[in-house]
Amino acid sequence: MERHTLAKLMQQHAGRVEAPDVSYWDEGTTVQAHPEQQLQVLTTHRDEYDPLKIDKFGRYLATIFAKVDRPLPRLGKMANQIIKKRAAFEPLDDAAFDEHLIAISQRSKFEHSGWQTELGTFEVDVFAVVSDAVRRVNGFRPHREQLIGAMALLEGMIAEMATGEGKTVTANMASIVAAWRGLPCHVVTANDYLAARDCEIGQPLFGLCHVSAASVTGDTAPDARGAGYAHDIVYTTAKDFLADHLRDDLAMSGQSQRLAFSLRAARNGGAVGQDGVVMRGVFQVIVDEADSVLIDEAVTPLIISAEQPDSLIEDAARKAVTLARALKPVTDFKADTTLRNVELTRVGRERVRDLALGAGPFWQRRDRAEELVKLALYAIHMMIVDQHYVIEEEKVVLVDELTGRLARQRTLSLGMQQVLEASLDLEVSQPSEVQARLSFQRYFRRLPKIGGMTGTAREASGEFAKVYGLNTMPIPTHKKTRRRFKRLRVFRTEDQKMSAIAENAVKLAAKGRATLIGVRSVHASATLHSHFQNIAPDLHVEVLNAVNDEEEGDIVAAAGQSGAITVATNMAGRGTDIKIAEKVEATGGLHVIIAETNDFSRIDRQLIGRCARQGNPGTVQRFISLDEEIVRRFLPSTMVKLWSFNLITHLFRARFASLMIWIAQSRAERLAFKQRKGSLKSEIETEKGMI
Repeated sequence: MERHTLAKLMQQHAGRVEAPDVSYWDEGTTVQAHPEQQLQVLTTHRDEYDPLKIDKFGRYLATIFAKVDRPLPRLGKMANQIIKKRAAFEPLDDAAFDEHLIAISQRSKFEHSGWQTELGTFEVDVFAVVSDAVRRVNGFRPHREQLIGAMALLEGMIAEMATGEGKTVTANMASIVAAWRGLPCHVVTANDYLAARDCEIGQPLFGLCHVSAASVTGDTAPDARGAGYAHDIVYTTAKDFLADHLRDDLAMSGQSQRLAFSLRAARNGGAVGQDGVVMRGVFQVIVDEADSVLIDEAVTPLIISAEQPDSLIEDAARKAVTLARALKPVTDFKADTTLRNVELTRVGRERVRDLALGAGPFWQRRDRAEELVKLALYAIHMMIVDQHYVIEEEKVVLVDELTGRLARQRTLSLGMQQVLEASLDLEVSQPSEVQARLSFQRYFRRLPKIGGMTGTAREASGEFAKVYGLNTMPIPTHKKTRRRFKRLRVFRTEDQKMSAIAENAVKLAAKGRATLIGVRSVHASATLHSHFQNIAPDLHVEVLNAVNDEEEGDIVAAAGQSGAITVATNMAGRGTDIKIAEKVEATGGLHVIIAETNDFSRIDRQLIGRCARQGNPGTVQRFISLDEEIVRRFLPSTMVKLWSFNLITHLFRARFASLMIWIAQSRAERLAFKQRKGSLKSEIETEKGMI
């Protein structure tokens, strides 16, 4: 690409409206990324740094002291400067603007090493150009809060931006600025749908800014993945990102070969040039839906495995199920629904030993027999169909409970998959041999530069700081919110609650409102749909869950129409934009009903964020019953008894229920954090023991 100087630009723009005062470099300046930077980018396949406790504490303190710096006022001031400077670009014709854009993009490779964190005056000039590029492509000017968010991403923060504030454009701008530095930029999001959609939305803007972008998802063929990663900006999922890293690691097979590969690729400007290796390195990573990727999915290990046929596994799995079904609850085993754990009692262990005596040599090892039976007990009593998994074409397909989506490429490990299949009388799949494994949490802690954004970071800000050293910055909404909360409604049973929800939604539909109802599982969505059929059999109600996730785009597009009723699992809570019709806006906006309270309050906030976006009106109402899952798992029994015996007056019932929800979700969040912390520690210790 031709390099430009200020003198050239002044000559070419003679007689045109002048651009802002931007100083360019002298003729002949080299604009390639520094070779040592390229090498560092390519050596992310390194051994993990295991910090001392004092290092961890220091990193945590750094994030706390960072708040004293008050980054929001500083970035807000820079955003004001950007808005002022971009105005000077607007009168330029397309050719003149393109020349300025090329010049400053080339200068970015020279001016910014990429490793520095805090942005400066040069980035004001860069964002001014990118901001006007957004206007030329999309027809609107990025507002101040979007500019603040984009800069926060590049400074390595978690930007909490409310849903509807334009996070897609925010990530587009940040990724363009990062790509102009000549180093790889990856935008990592929660699922294939969002990765492909956001990449497609940004293509016109990327084209104008002379950067290439592609999405690499589960649908990308193996022989096309290398070409995908060769682009300036890569949209992908955490699962694909980590899986390709592990496959590359296996292909390089060893530290010496890894270094040789990196040196060779650095000489070729990042080109891979080795069979089996698809990634050209990692530098700037922007994580969309950061709480989902970095918190909820963080401790789940991603495993690269190869099928290892074993003729004994099917018989062992089926026998384990037979033995488990012969055991009695309480006497032989105890099932803890809160911790989702099953333990054999002393009597139960003796019972397993007796039952296994005639089962053959395989079952004579007591520890092996007990472990397999415990797996079978867990599969039978803890794994619930249409909540934790669905059966699709006689195969078990797991459901991601936090997103409500099918995890078709995910399987249970340590024999649980085979035992679950045996408990359902399905064909038992062959076991696999683990070739490589790594949790998302450990991988993302290795990355050179990382920033993230989500609508619900507040609740996880402490964990972002402790685990990743990332400061969380709440960004105010561009327009004042018009969301109203209606009084919480409390019911004794799930059936009563579902009937009331259906009646409420039917009444709102008759008035022209649009209603979105959030549930936790496929089973709950089907149950609620049946209540609608009983009350208003002729009324059309859309259901969006893991079973019909391919129809998500069409269902979401129609969810804001007058009279629309949509029942959806948590998959409708992230990345979706429900645009409301004029009649819906005139009658009060989209109405969101929380039909089942989630374990984590931020998941509920994601659903709440579907309404009253960008200054539109909207209402929210929560329905809760005494027998729903969060109440059973996380509330003290004494509180539930107080409620059920009508000792709480009607006046305080809703307030008491709100307190119950807060206590239950707080306990669930503390337990989840403890489990994530323990899983990370266990994974590191296990790997050390294998070396």
